Amino acid sequence: MKNFWLGFIILFSIGTAKGQDSDEELNVEKAFGPTIGVGIGTLILYGDLNDKDYGSPFGSNFGYNIYFIHPISKSFNTRFNFFLGDIRDEERTLGRNLNFETKIRSASIQMEYNFDVLLPEDRKVTPFIMAGFEAIEFNPKTDLRTNGGEPYNYWSDGSIRNITQNAQNADQARIVQRDYEYETDIREAGFNRSTTYAERAFSIPMGVGLNFHLNDQVNFRFESIFHFTFTDYIDGVTRRTQPSFLGSKPANGKNDHMFYNSVSINYNFQKIRPADNLNIEREAFDFLSS
Repeated sequence: MKNFWLGFIILFSIGTAKGQDSDEELNVEKAFGPTIGVGIGTLILYGDLNDKDYGSPFGSNFGYNIYFIHPISKSFNTRFNFFLGDIRDEERTLGRNLNFETKIRSASIQMEYNFDVLLPEDRKVTPFIMAGFEAIEFNPKTDLRTNGGEPYNYWSDGSIRNITQNAQNADQARIVQRDYEYETDIREAGFNRSTTYAERAFSIPMGVGLNFHLNDQVNFRFESIFHFTFTDYIDGVTRRTQPSFLGSKPANGKNDHMFYNSVSINYNFQKIRPADNLNIEREAFDFLSS
């Protein structure tokens, strides 16, 4: 019994010392292990709409991601990323009037390199680069009619009316307003001369970022990732799109790509205690068992 209480006191003292926020913790050896993070950001599509005037890479479409990071060395991490976002875009020109909305879902595996061997150990910011392989899914829809079922007819004066501009009764046309309800599935409507093509594809994500170390286990991350996709169907417009939907301006014939800029916060679960404490604990357990 004497040995038991002596061992208990030793273990309690170790546990209390570990729980204190003292300067001694600066000497604790730590290793970054499995990490989980959540992020939010802006998403832009480089497709066939507005392809001559992409503008700022920080668009108004929002996306969300959750990721798991597992280190394989001090400099390299494996990351599993899951993403969900929405993309809306429209083009109003004399050549064509197009709009679409799609949900983007993706899962990817990525490799990160963080330049650890080139940077000081006591740094507060860690840059990284990454690349990977991704599977994405999408379902573009377009807004062609009002809630009442009237088609949108775009006139040369910039108005939208319920009758075409060259109709015999064009003088009876009424101005209608977009309801921004994307009711027409582009694939099911056959605008690309098929109703069976895949609305999923593969992508190569490549990006850069910065990890800001708030403390030993919490990081704040900024990153920009460009997704090189192997499909031209994300916005529903391709070289196969029928002129009745596409208008007089042709598609650019290039694959669609995405750009995601995000901020996230992540938490690291692994922490290594000083070797001295580990040895003391082993001796205490050996003492108890004797």
